Amino acid sequence: MPSIKQRAAAPSADHVDMGAVARGVIHKLPLLFLAAGIVGAATAGILSTMAPKYLSQAQLEVRSTGAGDVGGRPDKEAVGTHVRGLVSTELALKMSSALKLTQQPDFNSALEPVDLYGRLWRMAGVSGIKVGETDEDRLMQAYFKSVRAYQVRDTRSIVVDCTTSNAKFSADCANTLIELYRSSLSGRAVTENTDVRAKLAPQVERLTREAAEAEAIATEFRGKANLFQGGSQATQLKDQQLAELAAEMTRAATARSDAEARASAAREMSQRGIAAANPDVQKSALIPRMEEQRVTLERQIAELSATLLRGHPRMKQLASELANLQSQIRAEVQKVVESLGNDARIAADREAGVRRRLDEMKRTVLSSAPDSAKLNQLENQAKAKRAELERLQRQYETASSSAGAGVGSVEVEIVSRAYASNEKVFPKIGTMAPLAAFATFILGLAAILTRELVRGARPFAPSVLPSSAQLVRANGFPGRSPASAEPSTEFVPAPAPITALEAASAIERLMVEGRAFRILAAPATGYRSESVALALARELATAHRVVVLGWMGSGQALADAAGVSDAVGIAQLVAGEASLEEATQRASGSALDIIAAGKGSGATDGDSAGMLLDTLDEMYEIVIVCATAPLATELFTAVQGRFDAGVTVGDAPLHPSRNGTASHFLGFDVPDFTVLGIAAEVMAAKRARPGSRHVMPQDQLYRRS
Repeated sequence: MPSIKQRAAAPSADHVDMGAVARGVIHKLPLLFLAAGIVGAATAGILSTMAPKYLSQAQLEVRSTGAGDVGGRPDKEAVGTHVRGLVSTELALKMSSALKLTQQPDFNSALEPVDLYGRLWRMAGVSGIKVGETDEDRLMQAYFKSVRAYQVRDTRSIVVDCTTSNAKFSADCANTLIELYRSSLSGRAVTENTDVRAKLAPQVERLTREAAEAEAIATEFRGKANLFQGGSQATQLKDQQLAELAAEMTRAATARSDAEARASAAREMSQRGIAAANPDVQKSALIPRMEEQRVTLERQIAELSATLLRGHPRMKQLASELANLQSQIRAEVQKVVESLGNDARIAADREAGVRRRLDEMKRTVLSSAPDSAKLNQLENQAKAKRAELERLQRQYETASSSAGAGVGSVEVEIVSRAYASNEKVFPKIGTMAPLAAFATFILGLAAILTRELVRGARPFAPSVLPSSAQLVRANGFPGRSPASAEPSTEFVPAPAPITALEAASAIERLMVEGRAFRILAAPATGYRSESVALALARELATAHRVVVLGWMGSGQALADAAGVSDAVGIAQLVAGEASLEEATQRASGSALDIIAAGKGSGATDGDSAGMLLDTLDEMYEIVIVCATAPLATELFTAVQGRFDAGVTVGDAPLHPSRNGTASHFLGFDVPDFTVLGIAAEVMAAKRARPGSRHVMPQDQLYRRS
């Protein structure tokens, strides 16, 4: 059913009459302004009786004096140590003695207060001299309230604050404090330097002797182990020789590889008959001349061959000389090739010799490894003693120079001194009084607004359906709450027919917190259920949000009993011709919501009926459906019995059924289902009895069809 799906999220919550709320707030505004003005004036009057407080500040900077500070910058802990030293008890007593703080009212509560506020408190007995309290106790309490020292974040600066009722005295306090602290640091440094010098003298003497002995032991062992050093880096001779042999080995291997490559190339070119093109062959002084002679003989033979035959004596002579010359060239080339091979063999032998020497040196170095390790240990001990000696000597010399001069190096420097300020830090009447008045106004406005919102809230009108997120469950409503969060396991049968009031009490005990409760009201033959449903709904509506539905096809009885129109109702809502907001009406004289049957009828569709009931579950705590017996049976079957309780109307006295057993309702045996029966003739008498919460008109009681 698309129309119900579209209306399923129709909002429902309390509607607040904002106009009434605004009128209530405006009505209270004059009183609110008057209260704010009184509070502001009272605050100003009280503050005017207090003595003004003046703040003076002095600034110090911590600098580095020790070698241990990285980059000449002291760490946070060092600065914090100075901060704690500035507010120490010892320094407070020194400043008290210098400035006679116990004679100042700001530091001695036993003296006469300087302002009217203090005198009034003294007269009231709130302040004054406490039993067993000394001047020093009062001084310390006031001192640590008035004097403060702190580090400026991420800097080496320290700020000293002093607050008193006298501007000049505040400045004197701050300046005296920083001077006393610097003097204490200076005297402490001189004393410490003298003590350091006396302490370091025997240590320096002892380390001088021990360092000399350690160095002598290392030198003697070096000579015995033949581990002499040489060179600019003072490395051992064996290590130097090993390094030189390794370098020579590299050079020999390179020369051997080069010689072998040249010899191999020469042999290959000789076998191919092009040995003359070899670079090493061309370097020979004899072969180039022989090549020139060969070229000359070949040219002569070529010239004479034009006029002479091969058998001519001259031709034979030249041919013989050419053959002899070529034989000499080949012999000379072969010598060069063999020479290159000899060079390769010599380079290989030289490399082998260097390798043997290198292996021998390695074995020598390995054999002396224990001695080298021991020598290194002796040398490290000697170096450590020498370094410690040099460090102590520097400290000794620094302490000697400072002690001799009679001054100490102070780590704290004065950046700025305190001065008397004419601006008071407390009380600031021009700021605090308006703030008090404004706070009173805001708090009062909030209280009035909350009160008016609570008073202006009322159940929503059918024309405005708030969102489901604003629903308020039963435990959020004033009035009667469910007797239990879980359904009762059994109801004891009453000795007489129950009334709508008794039925409402029974239903409240059956309700489960956080879940809507569905009731189907079905009459016996010849009776109507609409008046019973309305009477029961009015009882429940005093504490819960209730809606009553006249199921489609059941006629105009519910609309007449509730005093609403039957033009738009369930029939139009299911058909999609009206929205849930348009179909919902308010019963006259009550907070009940009514959805009439509407004009028209049709077969009950289980999906449409279930969706409608689920939508109403989100908006209401109790949903009551009234219908004729046949229509009630049809609806009960269509939704598969998805109701929490049934109400039957007739003449026979009926009682609450026991949960856990099969209850007979509309011809069905339904397990775990509660049936409440109300007799029609008892209803009128009980509802008209004095003391009941609602007196229904007779025309709205049960009536026969």
